[in-house]
Amino acid sequence: MNLIRKTGVAIVFVLALLPELGLAQYMHRVSPFWSNLSNTKRYEIGGGIIMPAGQSSGPVRALDGSDNYLGDTTMTRAATGSGFGGIFGLCLPFKATGHISCWAVAAQLQVNMFTWTNMNPVYKNGGLEAASKSLDAATMQVMLPIGIDWKVGNDAILTKRLTFATAFGAGVIPQIMSTSLVNVSGFEPQWGYGLTPYAKFDWAIFTGFCWKLRFMYTAGSINLLDVNHRIPGSNDGQVDLRYNSSFMASLIIMPFSGGWSETAYYNTYDTYNQHDRFN
Repeated sequence: MNLIRKTGVAIVFVLALLPELGLAQYMHRVSPFWSNLSNTKRYEIGGGIIMPAGQSSGPVRALDGSDNYLGDTTMTRAATGSGFGGIFGLCLPFKATGHISCWAVAAQLQVNMFTWTNMNPVYKNGGLEAASKSLDAATMQVMLPIGIDWKVGNDAILTKRLTFATAFGAGVIPQIMSTSLVNVSGFEPQWGYGLTPYAKFDWAIFTGFCWKLRFMYTAGSINLLDVNHRIPGSNDGQVDLRYNSSFMASLIIMPFSGGWSETAYYNTYDTYNQHDRFN
C-alpha cells in the first residue's frame, strides 16, 4: 500500500513538472508576486448570468383534476433560479511554465442577484405543477473566488502580439448570501454562509482590448431559508431552501489591456527561435 501511495505521489510530481521541464529554455520572467497588485493592466471587470440549483422541502397541496383540495403531502423537490452578477478581479502570476504561460493566483470579488421561483408547487395529475400564486425568493450573494489558474496566451504575459488566451482554474469560494421571500410582508431576510469548491475555464481574445468568456461551476450545500410557519395564500406550513450548486457564464474585459506592450522584457522574441527578435 505504501509503495502504491509513493508511486502515485511521484507520478503527480512528474506530471506537474512537465510544462516546466519541456519549456524550460523558453521561460519568461515573472514579476515579483505582490507587484502585480499595483499593475492595473492585470485587472478585469465584467458581468454575466448565474443559474443556481438547490432543493426545497415542506408541505405541498394535493389537488384533483378539477383543482379540488385533497390534502397536504410533504415532499422534497428541486429548486431552480436565475439571475445576474458583476465581477472585479485580477491574477497574480507566481511561476512561469513556458514562453507564454504561467501559474497564477486568481481572486475576484463577485456580487450576484438571483430569484428562486415556484417554491410552492401543487401535486396534481401525478406530478408537480406551478401554483396559481407562485411563492418566490430572492437571494443576494457576495462571493470571493480564490484559486490557482494555469494561463497561456496574451493575458498571461500581457502582450498584444498574441490574439488568443485560455486559462483553467480551481479553488474555493467563501461567500455570504441574504435571502428574502418576494411579496411577503413581515418576513426578515435570512443569511447563509459557506465555503464551496469551484472549477473554471476562460477563453480570451485581444481586439484592442482583452475580452474574456468565463465559465465557472461550484457545488456545495448552504442553507438559505428555514420558514417554520404557514404563509397565507402561498403554502400550508414549513418551507426551507438549500443552495446546492451554480453555473456562471460571464463576459469580462481587461480595461487597461489597451496599454499592454507589444513586447516586454520577458517577451522579446517573436518565436521560440532565440535569434528571431521582434522588429
